[in-house]
Amino acid sequence: MADENKDPQAGSGPSVDSTTFFRRLQKFSQSLSKYSTVDGCFLSKGSADANNPYSKSTAVQLYLFGYEMPDVLLFLNMKTSDVTVIASKKKVAFLKPLQAAPGNGFNVKLVERSSKSDPVPLFKDLLKGWSGDLGTIDLKEKEKGDTSSAWYTCLKEASINTVDVVKAISLTMSIKEDKEFELLKKASVLTNKVLKNKFVPKLEDTIDKNVTIKHSDLSDEVNAVLEDPSKIKLKVPVNDVESVFDPIVQSGGEYSFKVSATSSPKKLSYDVILVTLGARYQSYCASMSRTYMVDPPKKVSQTYDLLIDVVNACVDVMKPGNKLGDVKKAAVEFLTSKGRADLVNYLPKTMGFSLGLDYRCAQMLLKDDNDTLFRENMVFNLSVGFENVPLTEEDVSDVSNKAASKSLRKFSVLLGDTYRIKDIDIDSNDNSAEKFTKASSTADEVVYSINEKGSDDDESSDESEDSDSSDDEGGKSKKKSSKGGTVITEDGKRASSRLREVADGQADVVENAANRVKIQAEILKKKNEERLRELAKQNHKGGEAEEVEAKEIDAYQSSTDMPSNVLPNQVRVDMKNETVILPISGNPVPFHISTIKSVVQPEPDKATYLRVNFHAAGAALGKDVPANMAKLIEKYAPHASFIKEMTFRSLDKKNLTDAYRQINELRKRVRQREQKEEEESNLVEQEKLIRLKEGKVPRLSDLTMRPALGKGRKTVGQLEAHQNGLRFRSNKGDSLDIIYKNIRNAFFQPCENEIMVLVHFNLKNPIMIGNKKYDNVQFFTEVVEASEQVDASRRSMYDPDEMDEEQRQRQLKKKLNEAFKEFCKKVEATAKSHGPGIEFDIPYRELSFTGTPNKEMVRIQPTVNCLVNLTETPFFVVDFKKVDHVHFERVTYASKAFDAVFIPKDFSMQPWRIDMIDNGDKDSIQDWLTDMQVAYTEGPMNLNWKQLMATVAQDDRFYMDTEEDDVTPKPAGWSFLVMDDEEEGGEEEEEDDSEFDEEESDESEELSAEESEFDEEESEESDFDGDEELEEEGMDWDDMEKEAMISDKKRAREQGQMEAQMAGKKRRNR
Repeated sequence: MADENKDPQAGSGPSVDSTTFFRRLQKFSQSLSKYSTVDGCFLSKGSADANNPYSKSTAVQLYLFGYEMPDVLLFLNMKTSDVTVIASKKKVAFLKPLQAAPGNGFNVKLVERSSKSDPVPLFKDLLKGWSGDLGTIDLKEKEKGDTSSAWYTCLKEASINTVDVVKAISLTMSIKEDKEFELLKKASVLTNKVLKNKFVPKLEDTIDKNVTIKHSDLSDEVNAVLEDPSKIKLKVPVNDVESVFDPIVQSGGEYSFKVSATSSPKKLSYDVILVTLGARYQSYCASMSRTYMVDPPKKVSQTYDLLIDVVNACVDVMKPGNKLGDVKKAAVEFLTSKGRADLVNYLPKTMGFSLGLDYRCAQMLLKDDNDTLFRENMVFNLSVGFENVPLTEEDVSDVSNKAASKSLRKFSVLLGDTYRIKDIDIDSNDNSAEKFTKASSTADEVVYSINEKGSDDDESSDESEDSDSSDDEGGKSKKKSSKGGTVITEDGKRASSRLREVADGQADVVENAANRVKIQAEILKKKNEERLRELAKQNHKGGEAEEVEAKEIDAYQSSTDMPSNVLPNQVRVDMKNETVILPISGNPVPFHISTIKSVVQPEPDKATYLRVNFHAAGAALGKDVPANMAKLIEKYAPHASFIKEMTFRSLDKKNLTDAYRQINELRKRVRQREQKEEEESNLVEQEKLIRLKEGKVPRLSDLTMRPALGKGRKTVGQLEAHQNGLRFRSNKGDSLDIIYKNIRNAFFQPCENEIMVLVHFNLKNPIMIGNKKYDNVQFFTEVVEASEQVDASRRSMYDPDEMDEEQRQRQLKKKLNEAFKEFCKKVEATAKSHGPGIEFDIPYRELSFTGTPNKEMVRIQPTVNCLVNLTETPFFVVDFKKVDHVHFERVTYASKAFDAVFIPKDFSMQPWRIDMIDNGDKDSIQDWLTDMQVAYTEGPMNLNWKQLMATVAQDDRFYMDTEEDDVTPKPAGWSFLVMDDEEEGGEEEEEDDSEFDEEESDESEELSAEESEFDEEESEESDFDGDEELEEEGMDWDDMEKEAMISDKKRAREQGQMEAQMAGKKRRNR
């Protein structure tokens, strides 16, 4: 838009922004056609009125022209799309670019008139031949001035009916553009900073020094800062800012929530203080309200805490598609559900309003009878409070007699902020409205304690003590005063309120942990029942896969298939048939390569040796044994004999050396082939990609793919969204397709403190990339280079090049985040329109923690359904739909870190692990798991999970709470991991170890007798000469033998106790 700080009549060069004018005029025309029956509309702006800066006509002119232009008439003929503007010569010159610019179908006609001439002939000529209704925005309150009066006279003479279309116009202006958001955010930030850096410090200083100040004087001081932010060191052009209204400061039981309320000239009372202020930046308004409480009664504090919850309930319904009236209804329903319907009558009639160029849009009020719908990018001021709630003497009995709040007989609490309505599809994790004014409103930030209850009694007792002491000291009196923030305990000692708050916080932590334990017990029981039902369904459907039988190995089908040139005493390798022919008693015998475990060539002496080791029963098979060979050994082990090894000797070095090399090469080939077959065995063939033919294909360019596609360490290309999947095309011509149906989880991680912005896909079935299969594919763009060269020269923090680079990086981050977010939205829309659709999750950075899932310490972040690290490789993605239970290891008071084990529902898999998590994150992780309804346990030791998972997989009654006799109780599911209570464990150990104690009793008596005898000997030798203590003298043989015997018996006793305890625990676990 044009520069609003310059007068368009000055003729110094400013001009209207024609692009913005026609775009917004088009919006007006569409809104009028949709919400009214008029054939045209006019905007008649009268003379300037300083007392009414927020008139609708002024706001519309600022919206269209960027300036307020008095005595101007704009006439829109919707039949012919003609736009006529009648104005003075200078204003016509300002509007001249509208005629030269492309008008989006509008024809602009500028009519010049002299300020001294009569405008009536021009108006009559304009209305000549007009038929139909005309829309206006000032039907109820007409503009003042000769020009406007003449226009309305002409309308009346022509008998033209005017229709109020202010609601259609207001609805259009309430949906903000990106440029308007920037101005509204700046206005909000200014409001926030003035409250934080001026009002709050002034209020605290006034309270601290106990000085008096009038409401109006405090309002004037804050208003002066709003008009000139440089007073709080904000470098903002003075011409761009002003206050929306004089700040409203109220206290002392006299409160009003009306927009027209003012600050009274009475003195500020240190009880319940309300402040409402607003800033205007380049004509765009923002406002906020806060409540500050000094020595509040308990009823006031509880009401304020309830108010915060009511505000949250109201914000939750401020979403596209809901009605404006739903805000008031949400507040009423919330209060009723909490049993506080008595406060409904104290709610304001209007809970807020739309704001922007006009501070309070009367057509967009948050009141219960407003059926207008919230739309994306609207901006509202939400003001919720309880006005003039009565207080009785009993209500204020819990405050000090010296507190100003003691005399309160009614109070009010108010919270108001500026919010933006977000698109419900922008962020699936958080669809609530975005708050622009972010000053804290939590109770610990707005409550001040000066005189606590008990300080009165304390001072009276102090005075009595002083009077006694004054008599003893000859009339010299000593006055004691109780400092604010101290409390008197029952034993008469002073206690710091700060320490009391710390103790209260610790009590809350303990209570929260106790609540978690109760909830976790219910979750664990519920999960056991769910798993029993799932396993029953699988068994009913025959879920277990049939075991594949062992396939017999035939080196050759017949003797004729063997090579004809095999010599009787020669080791021969048949690479084609994957067979090794070994001579036994001069006869060539074929052995398939899969039967050979290894081949060794010992150090030669006069001859060369070759030892061939075979897979055999009774020996460890090793991890390299082929699966089919392992089954064959298991099949024939009970009744067959196996050759374990054969050694061959030859004076000719060449034959055995060649055989050794060829056997190893053949084993390597076969092993690689089997590994590839095993990897590809569970691959699922994907459907073919169907390209998007209609509309523009959503595309992201200059992306790097992980893992790399094709040869090379880095693959750069572009990602496209099509009808049933995504296609990545590298700059080298390689391509990769990802079908929507194969995506289990999709993630979008914006660049905040990371060096990259990325989209990540966790797949249901792995896909082959190169020669490996992957179930995680990622596409990212680096915002900051991972490594930067640091020169030897030192750079100043004020280096302009450094500052410019940081600014470029911030702008690049913002640009890339928006581009990736927009791409994700388009992918979601494309997938949804052609099939089941996908949804991108954004990790919760505020819930993140550090840990080691692989070999490197990384930041782990939770999402809606997963726990992920997407920045470092290898990627870490745990889908909680696959997780059965979570167990925390090494949880002790001595350790600074612990480990988390995520146990899968499929017991054939090994658990996921995250090691070295800081102890400070344990409570937040456990709170999150409890919210996710995921059961967890904790213990002091690391467990052997490989062995444990194998044991659990074989237990058919794992999730049942009884043994096979259905009577004997046992821990159900993973409840055996719960740490035993010390008392219960002690009783069981006493029962289990009773036999051990009986056997040990005789030993202990014998040992005690020997120890007492040993002590007596020491006591007899205690009479010594002082100089002898300084001499070095070792024990004699008798003493050494006695000490060794006592030590051995003590060690044996401790070892026996430990073995008995372990045996008892094993019996309980079974």
